Amino acid sequence: MKMRYLKRYIISSYILVWVLILLVAGTASLVFHASPVVMWIVRNLIAWSPTYLLLLGWKYFRPEETRRVFVKRCFSGEIKLLLVAASFTLTFGIGVLALFLFSAMTGRPMLSYIDLGATPLPLSLLLSFTSGPTGEELGWRGFMREEFHKKYSFLRSAVCQGLVWCFWHALLWAVDSDFTDWRAVPYIISNITVITSITVLMNIFLEQSNNLLYSVLLHFGFNVLYVFLEADIGFFVILTILYLVITPIAVLIRNRTTKWQIKKSG
Repeated sequence: MKMRYLKRYIISSYILVWVLILLVAGTASLVFHASPVVMWIVRNLIAWSPTYLLLLGWKYFRPEETRRVFVKRCFSGEIKLLLVAASFTLTFGIGVLALFLFSAMTGRPMLSYIDLGATPLPLSLLLSFTSGPTGEELGWRGFMREEFHKKYSFLRSAVCQGLVWCFWHALLWAVDSDFTDWRAVPYIISNITVITSITVLMNIFLEQSNNLLYSVLLHFGFNVLYVFLEADIGFFVILTILYLVITPIAVLIRNRTTKWQIKKSG
């Protein structure tokens, strides 16, 4: 597969999401003054843009294969209960650990940083799950992962995927962030580091069993805490440090396991 198809998809996905954020979300917020729940639904629809783009423009990104074959392959891996539990628990657990450490440093209870808001909890969880976790993965860990894997090694491919995914969110750092002063710098650094690290972890899971369910759950485990989180920049600094420690360990385990499997099969 020529890399121009991948470049075409990446550039198109950036343009599409920026247009949707500025025109659709901007209009809903500034012109119609939409309620928080309506704005959440609008953001969810925008989060699905990598999937809309991929499926509607399929012949421009992978003309030699049908959509059906591609989607079937993305969910072809065996569903293993241990991996299912581990995928959600890993990212959610890292977030909770970061909050625990941040709480200990500030001397405030962990729950004081959680705000359930006015939206019913089941609806909040549903909207969180049907946002990026289910809306983005077919494009990023489905199409893009396959394309990068054809050209690069495991780690380089995962990092490239992470950086593309990370900067796809860049406009949100300016228009949908609470950190507009000096804290914007560590916040952006945290986003780049954490999102890239999560992508590496997703690739490790998908290498074990090629089923996007695992990346969906890793994504959801990461996102769901932030639906209710009200924490300062210190939390994100701690979160970044945790991912910088945990991700290299996961890669080291992956590399050693791969070598052991190759040696055993040889």
